[in-house]
Amino acid sequence: MNPGREDLRLPLARLPSVHALQRQSDIRALRGRFEDGQIAAAVRKVLRDTRDRIRLRPQEAEAARSDRLAPRHLAERVAALLEDEARSTDGDLINASGVLFHPRTRGRYAGTAARRASKLALTLAAYEDDGRTARLLRELTGAEDALVTRSVSDAFLLAVRSLAQGEEVVIDRGRSGLIDAPYEERPVNPVSICTLAGARVVETGATNKTRLSDYQAVVGDRTALIITIRPSTYALRGFTEEAGQKEIVRAGAESGATVLHLAGDTTLRPAPSAAYPSSCSVTEALRCGTPLIVAAGGGLIGGPPCGLLIGTHPVIARIRRDGQWPAAQAAGHVRAGLDARLAELADSSCDLERHPAVHMLAASREEVGDRARQLLELLSENGRRRAAYSMAGRQAHLTTYRLPGEGMPSSVVSVRPSGMRAGDLADRWLNGSPALLVDCCRDRIRIDMRGVEKCRVPDVARVLMSDL
Repeated sequence: MNPGREDLRLPLARLPSVHALQRQSDIRALRGRFEDGQIAAAVRKVLRDTRDRIRLRPQEAEAARSDRLAPRHLAERVAALLEDEARSTDGDLINASGVLFHPRTRGRYAGTAARRASKLALTLAAYEDDGRTARLLRELTGAEDALVTRSVSDAFLLAVRSLAQGEEVVIDRGRSGLIDAPYEERPVNPVSICTLAGARVVETGATNKTRLSDYQAVVGDRTALIITIRPSTYALRGFTEEAGQKEIVRAGAESGATVLHLAGDTTLRPAPSAAYPSSCSVTEALRCGTPLIVAAGGGLIGGPPCGLLIGTHPVIARIRRDGQWPAAQAAGHVRAGLDARLAELADSSCDLERHPAVHMLAASREEVGDRARQLLELLSENGRRRAAYSMAGRQAHLTTYRLPGEGMPSSVVSVRPSGMRAGDLADRWLNGSPALLVDCCRDRIRIDMRGVEKCRVPDVARVLMSDL
């Protein structure tokens, strides 16, 4: 017989709070190797798992009479979890280039996200397409329905084909450039995809200024879609103006046209505490009334590479009826991995929690500076000193396009090697074990510490000291 609520209340009440557990000496000792955010996430996971075992397994209630729920025992589990995660990343690429989605790391980061999601998926029952993905996305974003495709390009092509084939689509002239899609081989070209889907593209506005009246002037009886796009390969600065998403959605509703927002790489929910400037999340776009959103399931969301179609029941139903939907649907293991990541997000307060690149996205300027100083201290212990080391501040970015509005404050350790070209040395490090990706600038190598986890700083120091 399962214990009643009264039976479970005592063992649950005996569990320490997150802050109480963080004050344990074993936990405080971890701060020399791990970031505060990593430690807090591990503490919450251990406490969450313990609560789940108590609720789901009656025998766990008896554990309250032993030391298994004592703070010291839980602190040991937190330390073991962090050490296990550190060991699991020993062979992974250390990305110190200052660019999260670097072309040379794209496959490795995609593999890391997919492996983590698949590992989580193995804890689930045999995966069946029973609408679990749509349910999780509804809970996270407030959407009515969702589909998962093989890629962002497939999602966008399927949406335009099913909603606007043989009709017109309206695109802001200043937002019709290439869109970067993480983990995909090449950027997405919205205009070419619309043409491939059999729709006629109607551009509106000027390159730097598009008002609501510009949309209203070109929307007609044949307009099926109004497409809004978040630029990710370019930025407009200076004398610019654009219509708001709510205004465009309202204009679309009045004219009978569906508004599709190509969000690209963004989070499901707002992430105000992130180091990178917050872009429009899926939740925020839905709150504006947007009927359909195309987003990347990998990247900032942290799942395996795939495309997401998130929107209202009528719009998603039309896409599902399209003859190309079965071919565009993501494979079963990808959907299972995405489900596992979404379940992880549903149990967290921030979309970046336990992200494969959380050490880059969520670290503060002070934490990154501490990593750089730690690396300099380790390098200064090398008596040979055949290279000149220095520390400086700079901006890290999500992509190689280095958009000015998407920079993250960072610190770099600059190395001037002697007796070897900087480019040759960087190539050797990239092909070594662990692989280290750095940024070369003439005769200097710059190691961006935002991409280096605190527990991997000693590994970086060993790589440098082996060749300098």
